[in-house]
Amino acid sequence: MVPAVAIKGCGCGKDVIMMRIVALFGLLAAFAGVLPWALPAAKTGVRLVAARDDPPALADLALDRLDPAALAHEAQATLDAGDAALAASYLAVADARGVAVPEDLRGGVAAAEAEARSTWRQMRNFGAGFVTGQPEDLPGFAGAALGDFMVWGDVRDASREGWKLARGEEADELLLGLSAVGLAVTAGTYATVGIGAPARAGISLVKAARRGGRLSAAMGATLVHAVRESVDFAALRRAPERVAALDGAALKSVVRADRVRDLGRMLSDAGTIEAKAGTRATLEGLRLADGSSDVARTARLAETKGPQTLALLKSFGRGAFAVTGAILSLVWWGFAALVWLVGAIATFNALCVALVRPLWRRRAGRTTMRMHAVHST
Repeated sequence: MVPAVAIKGCGCGKDVIMMRIVALFGLLAAFAGVLPWALPAAKTGVRLVAARDDPPALADLALDRLDPAALAHEAQATLDAGDAALAASYLAVADARGVAVPEDLRGGVAAAEAEARSTWRQMRNFGAGFVTGQPEDLPGFAGAALGDFMVWGDVRDASREGWKLARGEEADELLLGLSAVGLAVTAGTYATVGIGAPARAGISLVKAARRGGRLSAAMGATLVHAVRESVDFAALRRAPERVAALDGAALKSVVRADRVRDLGRMLSDAGTIEAKAGTRATLEGLRLADGSSDVARTARLAETKGPQTLALLKSFGRGAFAVTGAILSLVWWGFAALVWLVGAIATFNALCVALVRPLWRRRAGRTTMRMHAVHST
């Protein structure tokens, strides 16, 4: 016979089990309620981790969070502001993602681009780029690049900054070093060390970004360090006029052929951005970049996205080609989704155990009663 105390304890145990089951059911229901949010967050987190070294994929992730209607709105706003190049870039993004754009907006952008390509405006921008070396569009860049190819731009900068250095005044080492390298490339002195046409274009663009204050502090420091490694400023201080005159011996004594490769790689990446996405995108990328790796990432983005690059850089900043704090938050949401998954599985497992446990206890109770009966006999 089972003692009364045991029977009473068994009743209390049933109440505890029922309370546990109800609590676990409630917790599992709460996990189920979060399911529509948790799965997309986990999927996005996994995609972000997979795309951390793929700038075009990162840009696509950023676009996934953008309201499609915002593309047409931004295109219209930039068109109203007179920026036909940026408006056209937004239209390129919209077309790539299959977003419908009003025909009047498309026509307005086409008309603005046609006006920008007018002969007079192109000649004006070309001349401004040639004289000042500060391009704003393709004709302006063509003028600045022609000025450097014709030695005018590099001679102008090398002479001005070189004489400052020779007189002990503060000179812009980046402009001076790039001009010396540009003169060496133009003279063909270092054509065999990997410095070619893309780097030549990159020199003009970086100089333009420097003059216009469009280089980030970190990017400027990176380029100055690379220039110091590539150019012997002590030798340049001794013979600035010979360098400006394309003196082959002076160029060989100033530009270090064995160290110019890293600088050439950055300049080539800048030239690639210009060739694939245009002058505006290149200047914007140099403004956002923190170092050579960012320039390389932007070049990869431009190679894939082409005319969309400017709009992507304007809309998402560094998030268009690198994992930033705003994008990194998606990883934490993905981590939270993983915690949810583990919690849901653990709760379901505990619920199953709680449901089956009374059967185990009932069987154990019957076994105990049989043992008592055997002993009593």
